[in-house]
Amino acid sequence: MAGNRIRCIAFDLDCTMIDFMSMKKATARAAARAMIKAGLKVKEKELYRRIFETYDEKGIEYQKTFAHVLWKLKKWKDLNEFERIQQAGISAYLQTKFKTLRAYPEVLSVLRRLSKKYRLAVVTDAPRNKAWQRLWLTGLWHFFPLVITYDDTKKFKPHPSPFKLLLKKTGLKPSEILFVGDNLERDVEGAKRMGMKTAWARYGVGIRSRRVREIKTHNILKNFKNLNRY
Repeated sequence: MAGNRIRCIAFDLDCTMIDFMSMKKATARAAARAMIKAGLKVKEKELYRRIFETYDEKGIEYQKTFAHVLWKLKKWKDLNEFERIQQAGISAYLQTKFKTLRAYPEVLSVLRRLSKKYRLAVVTDAPRNKAWQRLWLTGLWHFFPLVITYDDTKKFKPHPSPFKLLLKKTGLKPSEILFVGDNLERDVEGAKRMGMKTAWARYGVGIRSRRVREIKTHNILKNFKNLNRY
């Protein structure tokens, strides 16, 4: 049936197209080293662990990670020293981020081919400014005339709002959209509930669900190149 033909492929961003966690690990290491160099009396391994504990507690997009870590450590004598150490971490984070943030190697070539056949979109839980920054830094921005971020609905996937907005913006039926994402609950289950076709980016390093056998997907991608079947 013509109505069942895929017309749009929508992608999650982080860990689906962008090697996000490699960047986060590299930036955490760089920030830890810089803060220690600036005078923080703590072992690098412990500081790295505390940074990721904060990500787990507050969210990977939390904007005050280093301040949170420093405040809990209480290893500074006054606010001037606090700020000196924090800014050392932030500066190292940003410098390393711009050097290490990149798409998976095969993404550009696959998107170039897919863009000739399908409408392409991004639906991400990242805030608008961070999503567009990552799209520019990785050179992916020009493939996506439609980018839906957390700021557009104020809801995280798998809430139906981001998926409903995708349907509204494209004017397509759910069966005409293939949704690609690394998170089984947020991406795959959320899109399936709306009636979309799904592909699980198993290669991504997002949180692995304990429900991996329960949540069924139309396709499992071992790498981004598997999308060449479309």
